[in-house]
Amino acid sequence: MTPGTDPAEVLGSAVRRFTELVETARGDEPVPGCPAWTVDDLVEHVGTVHRWAAAILLSGQRLDDPAHVHVTEPRATWYAGTAAALLAAVRAVPGDEPTPNFARTAETAAFWPRRQTHEVTVHAVDVAQSLGLPADQWGVSPEVAADGVEEVLTVFFTRMTGRGRRPHLRGRVRFTATDVDRAWVVGEGADERRTPVLLPGADGDPDADAEVRGAAVDLYLGLWRRVPHDRLVVDGPAARELLDGPLVP
Repeated sequence: MTPGTDPAEVLGSAVRRFTELVETARGDEPVPGCPAWTVDDLVEHVGTVHRWAAAILLSGQRLDDPAHVHVTEPRATWYAGTAAALLAAVRAVPGDEPTPNFARTAETAAFWPRRQTHEVTVHAVDVAQSLGLPADQWGVSPEVAADGVEEVLTVFFTRMTGRGRRPHLRGRVRFTATDVDRAWVVGEGADERRTPVLLPGADGDPDADAEVRGAAVDLYLGLWRRVPHDRLVVDGPAARELLDGPLVP
């Protein structure tokens, strides 16, 4: 999140948007970004993940991935309850408190409101796309999107590598958000798996081998494969190879 923002407020805003969209859906709409899922499936997934994240925050323990839970009807009401529990947990645990996470990096409580903000933001876009809403009604701010780009590059590139699906990174690739004056350069790490790492000096770095440019929202949703990459300017074969390979789960 941007400096000075309240993580609980940012998460709460994302939760409200998701809830509004879910309340307008029938529930049986197919989800383009999650093949074989309906909106009802998506609501169950997001609510279950919220419960899991809240349990980790409150227990301070590393917990297994969430299992199937009993979902009551109407689903929008059930989801609102899980979101309220998550927000209460976020407010109850200081951001600097040691708390585990699945990425095993930056293990403080602050990881979880950020992660859940992006969880619900991307899936709100999924619901909006299921409802056929145009992009200007998806409700993603450039500031949240820019933070989401950084999260993918620092958290999910590491997670994908650990799962044996390393992003196809060769050399140094710069990502530039043209509307918020943000840029990041990722390069190959020095560890045995060459885990992609965020490099310093992204702004104006002359040593990047390739670049991906676009509005922050397009970069964000492009990395999550919710919009086509032709909405981005892709310069250099290293950037194209990276985008064509595994990026997120």
